[in-house]
Amino acid sequence: MSRPGDLMGGRYRLTDRIAAGGMGEVWQARDEILGRAVAVKLLKEGLTDEEGFTERFRNEARLSAALAHGNIAQVYDYGEEGNLAYLVMEFVPGKPLSKILHERGPISAADTANLMGQAAAALHAAHRAGLIHRDVKPANMLVTSDGVVKLTDFGIARAVGSAAMTKTGEVMGTAQYLAPEAAMGRETTALTDVYSLAVVTYEMLGGRRPFNSDSAVALALAHVNEEPPPLPTEVPAPLRAVVHAGLRKDPAERPDSAQEFGRALRQAVSDSEQMGLNIWTPAPRPVAGGPAGPSGPNSWPSGPQSGPPSGPQSGPHSGGQPQQSGGQPQTSGGRPQNSGSNKLSRAQRKARTSGPQPATSGAQPAAGTHRSLRAGWIAVIGAVVAVAVIAIVVVVILSHGGGSPQVPTAPNTGPFNNGIVTYAPEGSS
Repeated sequence: MSRPGDLMGGRYRLTDRIAAGGMGEVWQARDEILGRAVAVKLLKEGLTDEEGFTERFRNEARLSAALAHGNIAQVYDYGEEGNLAYLVMEFVPGKPLSKILHERGPISAADTANLMGQAAAALHAAHRAGLIHRDVKPANMLVTSDGVVKLTDFGIARAVGSAAMTKTGEVMGTAQYLAPEAAMGRETTALTDVYSLAVVTYEMLGGRRPFNSDSAVALALAHVNEEPPPLPTEVPAPLRAVVHAGLRKDPAERPDSAQEFGRALRQAVSDSEQMGLNIWTPAPRPVAGGPAGPSGPNSWPSGPQSGPPSGPQSGPHSGGQPQQSGGQPQTSGGRPQNSGSNKLSRAQRKARTSGPQPATSGAQPAAGTHRSLRAGWIAVIGAVVAVAVIAIVVVVILSHGGGSPQVPTAPNTGPFNNGIVTYAPEGSS
């Protein structure tokens, strides 16, 4: 059991434990020679006794140390002391993306494309060096305070084309982000990492993973057999299309590289902004209690949320009685106290049924006549003004558009369709 103050390799002094997992622990340490902060990944005691594990871990160190990219946590050193092996890496002062998602929920389209574009660039650099990550997930992405993503933990990686460090058919990776071909124990490629990155992107935009289950077997089967639920409509359509393309079961139907996936995300955000879609507001948090099974248990709101009831309110003070609308005092029976109002209403009804009454004064008919004439002149003037406005509009249209106004056509929002080019594939150099 490691403790603060322990010295590894006569050089790296452990200071604070950062995290612990199935493979071991990660510590912040100080390089006593160079005087800088580093991260030390200690293998869990007992794992080194497993046949082939130490060799795989040592291979990770060699391969990862060869990677030099701004979005990959650099590997500095590797060592073994007795039955304990450790890896010394760049210390990244930030938070795991998994913690950010837990704290904030869904992330906006613009921020998602930015962060995942960086992760895609890191994966592309690794793929070009012949290295597949095979465990892409939010916990392996560190985000600094200024928004820089650092991809970490190539602990289950292997070199493409080299002697395999794992047995044929062995499933490696985290089940929630596992590509279908990896779940079936088939050969993994760079497009396996693209699928896992698309799952992370889905989770960032929607606030939940496409498949959820307490069983790793059920999750693996869902990735193999089920289609992911559509992302919420608050996510711009071009971005939704890119993510679902990355989640295709057949690797040949996905974007052909991590670089291409990252470029497609950025282009989809640019297209969405030009179309006037909202790229800065995150989708709503998923609602608990959604459908059960691998795709549950959360779902997104499907429509306007119910507000306060519009009808009479029930409660201790309402009594179910209608409110007074006229402000008249009422007796206990609900009738007006002033009976004169009833007599007046009967007189008015009688006047209406007995026909028009002769006027007792000439002023009333004259006033009515003046009102009628004034209303007539207002109608005439309004009609003249309306005709004049219409004539002016017609003249303007004819003078500028030749009599046929141009009607814009709706853009094609699908980033993988032919109607609109949402990203331009570039060859790898």
